[in-house]
Amino acid sequence: MLRALRLIGPREALRAVGYTLFRDRLDFRLPPAGPFLPPGNLLVATPVPGGGRFRFAQGELEVRFLAPDLVRITWKGGPLPIPYAIARDDWPPVQVSWDPADGGYALGSEELEVVVGTDGGLLFRDAAGHILRRESPPRRRGQEWVHRADLRPEEHLYGLGERAAPLNLRGGEYCMWNSDPLGGYGPGVDPLYLGIPVYLGLHPEGSYLLFYENSYRAVFRFRDRAQAWFSGGCLRYYFIPGPPDRALRRYTELTGRPSLPPRWALGYHQSRWGYRTQEEVRSLREKFQAHDLPLSAIHLDIDYMDGFRVFTVDRERFPDLAGLARELADGGVHLVAILDPGVKRDKGYDLFREGLEAGHFCTLPGGKGAKRPLYAQVWPGWCAFPDFTDPAARSWWGDQYPRLLQLGIAGFWHDMNEPSVRTDWGDSTFPLPTRHALEGRGGDHREAHNLYGLLMNRAACEGLRRHCPEKRPFLLSRSGWAGLQRYAWNWTGDTESTWETLRQTVPTVLGLGLSGIPYTGPDIGGFSGHPSAELYIRWFQLAAFLPFFRTHSAWDVPPREPWTFGEPALSN
Repeated sequence: MLRALRLIGPREALRAVGYTLFRDRLDFRLPPAGPFLPPGNLLVATPVPGGGRFRFAQGELEVRFLAPDLVRITWKGGPLPIPYAIARDDWPPVQVSWDPADGGYALGSEELEVVVGTDGGLLFRDAAGHILRRESPPRRRGQEWVHRADLRPEEHLYGLGERAAPLNLRGGEYCMWNSDPLGGYGPGVDPLYLGIPVYLGLHPEGSYLLFYENSYRAVFRFRDRAQAWFSGGCLRYYFIPGPPDRALRRYTELTGRPSLPPRWALGYHQSRWGYRTQEEVRSLREKFQAHDLPLSAIHLDIDYMDGFRVFTVDRERFPDLAGLARELADGGVHLVAILDPGVKRDKGYDLFREGLEAGHFCTLPGGKGAKRPLYAQVWPGWCAFPDFTDPAARSWWGDQYPRLLQLGIAGFWHDMNEPSVRTDWGDSTFPLPTRHALEGRGGDHREAHNLYGLLMNRAACEGLRRHCPEKRPFLLSRSGWAGLQRYAWNWTGDTESTWETLRQTVPTVLGLGLSGIPYTGPDIGGFSGHPSAELYIRWFQLAAFLPFFRTHSAWDVPPREPWTFGEPALSN
């Protein structure tokens, strides 16, 4: 908290108090919950093509095989998810058997059998008859769900997106609510920026992958049993049997795979919050040349903007950004510019006026059909925020990228898109009743929060493909959700500069890969704090083997360029 205060300053921290109190007042209006209830006894079972429907005393279940090794389970109650994560829906028909079994019904393909019990419990078997997973009947309370399954003593679990935890998640509890741990984080901090409700289970009888298509806040607990609690929505999940490599291939067929990145993105990137002028960036490139060090990209943090207004350039600090970009590109160096979703509330700022007049911003609940934009504090001060669950807002946002493309910016770095705003306590995000379009269905921030980063990247990727179809997009995002890999790379956020955090980088990056995010990496040396030369070298050596290879740091720490550590660090 003290570090966060130092980074933003006392004046901005005081401004955040009013917003935090306002957020708490809105959140307090949400209705209380009642008791948890099971689905009750099975009343009617109906076979349908590819699966079956089951009506219980207090619930309805649909089982549908999308492929012989991919089944979708849906417990209805609450809105069905909008398929933002889903990349494929054109599955060919699957021949599914239907047989009575143990008082319930067994639905089977050539690779998987699902047994539906009369109490709503489910059993999953592979083609050899091995039991892969045994689930208890789900329980529902108001909009909430609790879903439990047995775990074998020797079962290991992997995934859930970005975690500052051991690679094997067994024994832990993990929150699914994209969050900015202000000031930096180390091992054990949870949640982080990029939660994905997917995990792999491995035990002696076999292995499987489970993906929950539910974007509401969730908590996963992996102890004697696997338990998932969701604060809303319907309980929809996908089950895939098989070894991890095959299960991940099927999962990424479902949620999408990355397109080929530009070749330069696989090289070394240099960044810092604090490259404040055009001359400083030019000098940086010259020093890399003088030391004969390879360099593929330089990242510009918020310093390049005019008053932190997104999609603008400070013409005093960067009087000829286009010329600088051409000069760097001639030497094989590409410029990447940071973008935040917050749009400064300033009637003299064309982007704010356009968004306000067209209704592209997230709104607050209001009486008599009023639509008041949500304003919250970020770097520019009070900001409005695009509603990326609205197709028109996504299209509008995607159409802004040519402003920087025409200046030679080659890639874009999306930050603060959990979404994160300044608060003094509690969640550093929007009030939960904040309204979102959700493709016209309507809903609030409880459903849209975890989707925000994913859809910001979708808006950008679609815009770049419209305006520069001949170029491969490069997008780097701090936050996202299932399916992010279709649009953007990821980095692991504001890590502390410690040996413990370096060690944590390995399971964090591997866990992201096991969650379908292949292109990722850390800030070399950590974001906050100043590493020793030895720690920097070791971090650099590790990052050289990762897809995303970048040094980055905060403005209030010593410079982090390789030569600043002297010898023998530079030679190493």
